[in-house]
This record gives sequence, structure tokens and C-alpha cells, in this order.
Amino acid sequence: MSITRWSEWHPLDLQSLKVPVPNSPGIYEVRTDFEFGRLRGSSSIIYIGSATPSLKKRLLDERIGKPDRYLSRAEKWLRQAGHALEFRYATLANGPTARRLEADRLRECEEEHWELPPGNASLPRMTRGAN
Repeated sequence: MSITRWSEWHPLDLQSLKVPVPNSPGIYEVRTDFEFGRLRGSSSIIYIGSATPSLKKRLLDERIGKPDRYLSRAEKWLRQAGHALEFRYATLANGPTARRLEADRLRECEEEHWELPPGNASLPRMTRGAN
């Protein structure tokens, strides 16, 4: 299963508290305002995650509302250096589908760049060792 439709990119800051993020499961990506080198190629994607049961809770309440607690170390460092962060999301039917697509997207990044995005320390536990 692939993602059929991503939202547009939104700033990952207090202004986005007004964005009508759905209260449903989904997957999301966070990017920065520049391309950076990877082991192979370059990318602007800093973090890939899933949200169950609610994208709204994960993105607005946690990642924007409490950034000191919920942002990855890479996201915090980029903010401290003055770089902008943006997020996009895709809604999905249920939590297991969201977690599976998060794992698939992380594996795609790992295959393309030979490493995960800097904000992701590892593949989700459910996928370790799975092919």
C-alpha cells in the first residue's frame, strides 16, 4: 500500500496550530529549509513518523505545543541554528496501516541514502529483521 495523497507543507511552528490537521491516524514527515548531504545523495527530510490515533494530537499538541519534549535532537539543533522546519501528513484508515507505512517510508529512505533521516534513531520495533 502506498500513500495516495500528502498534504501541503506547513511550518512546524506556533502558526500551524491553526492548520486543520485531521483527528485520525496517519503518517507525517518533517523537513528543513535546505538539502543536506547523506551517506549517499542529499535530502531535506529530518524525521518520518506515524500518529495513532490522531495526527492532530501528535503534530499540534505534542510536536508544536511541546517541542522541547517531542522534537528529535536533530530538529532541536536545526531550530537553534535558525533553520525553518515544515511538516506534511497523509491520513490513513487505521493505526496498523500508519505504522506499516512509516516503516516502509523509513526503509525507502535507508535504501536511497544508506541511512535513516537524522531524527529517526532506528526503524520501528515491529519491522526490525523483517524484509
